[in-house]
Amino acid sequence: MLAGPRLLSLIALATGAMWLAIAISVSPAEAAAGAVIRWTARTSLVLFALAYIARPLVQLHPTPATKSLLAQRKWLGLGFATSHGLHLAGILWLASRDFGAFVRSQEPTILVAVATFVFLGIMAVTSFDAVRRAMPTRTWRRLHWTGMQLAWLSFTATYAGAIAVHPLYALPAALLLGAAAIRTAAWARGRRRRVSIG
Repeated sequence: MLAGPRLLSLIALATGAMWLAIAISVSPAEAAAGAVIRWTARTSLVLFALAYIARPLVQLHPTPATKSLLAQRKWLGLGFATSHGLHLAGILWLASRDFGAFVRSQEPTILVAVATFVFLGIMAVTSFDAVRRAMPTRTWRRLHWTGMQLAWLSFTATYAGAIAVHPLYALPAALLLGAAAIRTAAWARGRRRRVSIG
């Protein structure tokens, strides 16, 4: 079974190969950049969703499968960061023709997107053990919690807003809402337990 750095390496190689294959095979360049953005968004969504629900699933239903998913959460999160870094590269490629016009066309959602990418970069750096050990535990947890919620908000706003363009975008939007429901259920169960103990 692929796990740890090997899992991350596979994710990086697969998403990188996909990026290059699209860039080489699709023309014109604008269409290639658009395809890169769409496909890396999809790989990022899957990796994000797995990392997002890993701990809540164990809290709700501890099984060997959910515990195995939680054990790989760090590497899935770094895989998400890798995929989303390639997603950002596609966005910059598309925007390079007229960066000012691109930014204006994305307002106001671009602010959430920029914040998400910044937090994702910080989360990736602070996922390494040496950096994590150097940080206060509470700060690390708040940073990663905030980054995960920003990523969820960015994905959900994007896909929910795209439903008007194509009804199939309701599927990833529903996936994200389902992931949020799992986290909420796990939080509620934990809160009930704390109240009953107290």
